[in-house]
Amino acid sequence: MFRENKQHLQETLFSTLDDLPAKHLKRLEQSWAGTFYQEFFSRIDERPFATLFSEVDSRPNIPINVLLGLEALKAGFGWSDERLWDAFCFDLQVRFALGYRNLSAGQFDLRTLYNFRARLLEHMRETGEDLLGQAFAQVTDAQLGVLGLKTGQVRMDSTLIASNIRNLSRLELLVVILQRVHRMLSEPDQARYAADLAPYLQGSSKQYVYRVSKEEGPQRIQAIGLLMLRLVSELEPTYAQQSAYQTLQRVFHEHFAVESEVTRPKQGSELSAASLASPDDLEASYHCKRGVGYKGYTTNVSETCAPENPVQLIVKVQTAPNTTNDDDLLVEALPEIKERLDVQELYTDGGYNSPEAYAACREQAVEHNQTAIRGHAATLHLGLDVFDITTSATGEPRSVVCPHGVQAVVEPANKAERYVAHFPLSTCEHCPLQSRCLARSRKRAPYRSLCFDAHDLEIARRRQRIRHDRQTGRNLRAAVESTIAALKRPYGAKLPVRGWFRVYSLMLQAGLMFNVRRIHRYLTQPPQPAAPAGAIRQEEALTNTLVSFFLRLGQSLRLLWPLNLALAERASPLFAGDS
Repeated sequence: MFRENKQHLQETLFSTLDDLPAKHLKRLEQSWAGTFYQEFFSRIDERPFATLFSEVDSRPNIPINVLLGLEALKAGFGWSDERLWDAFCFDLQVRFALGYRNLSAGQFDLRTLYNFRARLLEHMRETGEDLLGQAFAQVTDAQLGVLGLKTGQVRMDSTLIASNIRNLSRLELLVVILQRVHRMLSEPDQARYAADLAPYLQGSSKQYVYRVSKEEGPQRIQAIGLLMLRLVSELEPTYAQQSAYQTLQRVFHEHFAVESEVTRPKQGSELSAASLASPDDLEASYHCKRGVGYKGYTTNVSETCAPENPVQLIVKVQTAPNTTNDDDLLVEALPEIKERLDVQELYTDGGYNSPEAYAACREQAVEHNQTAIRGHAATLHLGLDVFDITTSATGEPRSVVCPHGVQAVVEPANKAERYVAHFPLSTCEHCPLQSRCLARSRKRAPYRSLCFDAHDLEIARRRQRIRHDRQTGRNLRAAVESTIAALKRPYGAKLPVRGWFRVYSLMLQAGLMFNVRRIHRYLTQPPQPAAPAGAIRQEEALTNTLVSFFLRLGQSLRLLWPLNLALAERASPLFAGDS
């Protein structure tokens, strides 16, 4: 039976805190635990979670805000479940953060936390409702409102997160699948396939691969493919609903192709990056970035970035298989953050640059600012960004001025959202930029035509904004890199959990704890007076000079080190090893 937790709002007559000296009690209230209680724990609306519990009169549930608070502490501090449980039982700061004033109050079994996670996952699978995401948005919106933060400007970035799975080779993965199929079979079926599966059951999958030479690898994979083909066909009537059989079926179709009744292993580009990386994590995928392979997920983070805000907060956390494009995550997140925060400007890097992302920003009336554009910059030809384009209030181009100063009227072309501008041939034939200009001559026409579409125009605008921001030194996106690093810091690049839901939950709760830390730092540290712009520039120049000096000093020392070593060997027989 569901019941809201109101007990923490009632002052007790006697509590453990009464034994603390006054200065220690004040320090406790002003610590991170006090901020956690005020800015996170007390703001949680528990009512949406009532659907997880029975409506029949029965024993009340463990408070939802306590369970969510424990999950946030675990994610924020990088604790294991055992370390989390010890902190809940014995750490006065943790108990104070969760609304308990007595060490004897609120005891329950750790299994309750496991059951809560399972219920959240089951509810999401059945209804598609993300209760954790709703709680994150509700708490964060309340924090934004109380602090009076501006939300019109938001920055976004993604990072790769490795799942807690073994790095299996292709052959080892196939052997693991066969071993799990054997465990799934009944005793009669195990006896039926004993001879076929015997080579793969002698030790672990790693031991099997260790005994296979590089030359034998393709033959072994081919043999496993033929065996899997038999198993997929013969076991379906009995084991079709078993997860081990479904994994077998998936892996066979991902790794093998059947052509003219001949089974062969797939090669190269035939293997999808979304293929199964481990039977312990069915959603994890493979992604190669800068020559390094990652098996797991990508997490996309959005946070406020208005320069007037004294503190910036994370407003949305998304997690998806790492084969997901950044553009897709932007398209997914934009409607929600637009509705919640009334976002006007979005700042990203060059990865968020697809026609779909452009269309989503235009539909939501959000100006998309990028620090770079994905793809190679034009070198031989002048891009559309060097043209000065005048638009109407609705964004329709009206006129264009070329780099040489010639103006032309922009007219709609034959297709939708395509435009053309005609420059007189008489003014273009003597232009020094003629060979590099985008405008092209027309047969039997006294003009050169500049053709572009709405997407080209948007890319040109973004390039102009990038150039302007670089010239003015304005980069509102850069600080999101430190936010990403702070989220991953408790665990590094590899999380201690596996599966999409657990990875998503951990990163979401880490975002909540990250916001609490920032709010605590803002509330407890005295405000620093803003330095004049000129002083900031002088400080940056001094820093750059010092960095350059020490880099050159290090290079000089490295060059002189062999000479110093030779002189030392001559001067000291002991140093040279001659005792």
